[in-house]
Amino acid sequence: MLRKAGTLFSTAYLLLIFGVYPFYMKEGYVDIGRAKYDFLICCSLGAAAILSVIALLRGGVHLLKRAGGDRRSPSGPVSFTDLSVLLYAASASCSFILSDYREQALRGAEGWYMGLLLLLSLCSLYFLISRLWNGSPLVWYVAMAASLAVFLLGILDRFSLYVIPLAIRQSNFISTLGNINWFCGYLSVLAPMGICLPVFGPGQTDPHEGRGRSFLSRLFRPFALLYTVIAFLAGFCQGSESIFLFWGSLFFILLWITVSERSRLSNLLLLLFLWCLAALGMRLLLFLFPQGYNYETENLCVLLAQSGLVPAVGLPAFAGYLYLKKTSSHPAPDRRTLRAARLVMAALSLTALFLWLGLSIYNTQKGIPLLARNSLFLLDASWGNGRGAALRAGYALWSQMPLTGRLFGAGPDCFSFLAYSLPEIASKLTDAFGTSRLTNAHNELLTSLVNIGLSGTVLYYAAFLSFAVRCLKRGAQNPYLCAAAVCVLCCLSHNMLSFSQVLNLPFAFLIMAMGETLLRKIPATG
Repeated sequence: MLRKAGTLFSTAYLLLIFGVYPFYMKEGYVDIGRAKYDFLICCSLGAAAILSVIALLRGGVHLLKRAGGDRRSPSGPVSFTDLSVLLYAASASCSFILSDYREQALRGAEGWYMGLLLLLSLCSLYFLISRLWNGSPLVWYVAMAASLAVFLLGILDRFSLYVIPLAIRQSNFISTLGNINWFCGYLSVLAPMGICLPVFGPGQTDPHEGRGRSFLSRLFRPFALLYTVIAFLAGFCQGSESIFLFWGSLFFILLWITVSERSRLSNLLLLLFLWCLAALGMRLLLFLFPQGYNYETENLCVLLAQSGLVPAVGLPAFAGYLYLKKTSSHPAPDRRTLRAARLVMAALSLTALFLWLGLSIYNTQKGIPLLARNSLFLLDASWGNGRGAALRAGYALWSQMPLTGRLFGAGPDCFSFLAYSLPEIASKLTDAFGTSRLTNAHNELLTSLVNIGLSGTVLYYAAFLSFAVRCLKRGAQNPYLCAAAVCVLCCLSHNMLSFSQVLNLPFAFLIMAMGETLLRKIPATG
């Protein structure tokens, strides 16, 4: 009875957050940050309270069974990820206690609300859901369906086709999520869920189907391929250059995983073809609705979609897909070849990084005609559409902190309170951003160092990275594990030029909890 109750309530909460929360509105999406946060925190605290009671009752029943001689654990072993999340919650609490801005740190900065209350609720739900949820694939499918609707609304919004009436209509507001950065943050953590599943093939090897492929299972792959094209198209439409970091990390991570298996590598090439198809779709929409596109046309997404690079990449990718499909029976590369391939990948990535850095330094100092106006190749305050000023502010705050501050930070979501309390930094931020208040460094690493210090930052990344590594090691046994790993890795990668907010971090924690549930179902020897 308690097991069923835990499954019921945890599933209901997950369906509410993945299926309803992205669309929640109040007064036509006015003050969307507060509205989304109020919905999220009320649902999360209520779910945590109910699930905690169920967990305590199950623990009490287990104690009675232990007294009768049953030595089995109801929750299984504690993983490194579990320990990291627990210590992260403790570190965030210490940061709050030591903060000079405790009143603000509890809920967080106005409009962002990434304070202690949200962090502790997410950590609690991670443990409760990973122990009480049954791992039903229904939640994954609902999450895909809801995010697909969000992406479609984003595409329509960008071309001035408004399905949902809003009280305030601005080009920066897209879909049901707020501004472009929030939309990209949501896309970076939710889109890989559907994009990756065709690569790892749950329609053919779904562990939840014991009697062969059902009708819905046969439909899953076409649906997932359609989902992939729409998710990629939504990325092209929104206009932010940070989406390229998401795309780059997505394809690099997937190549790193699939290079060891020809069938999965062929699916990755199909994915690359679909990305090019989405770019052509963007080009077609711009041709059909040239006046409808309501964002600046000089962004990299539009320039790439209209370039000749797309067919030059897409056609060889499709040819490679067909070739690998025909030769999928060939033996997989041996360990030595696989190691060499991954070394080449790493070397090419580092070469590209140093090439960008060299071009940027030279362009900043001397000027390169083709790059002189591109902010990505200018290492000054304007770098990355103003991210340079934010990064400098984050580094300046971190460098000026005392030892205690460097260890535990200024307090959860207290970046802006500290920054604007220091006249020199506040003056530079006002010069760069005017009346807009900077609440983060547009870099998750720097923002975390300022907010929760070195201890909290290390534990934060330890939790997500250890989870991803464990999922990838067991990915052959459950395709959803690979998808979950890519979701959190892409979220972390995208946030290197962005930030955590109420529409990406909660989903990252919940996906980690869902993945942990599946990991705990796999025998340790598996």
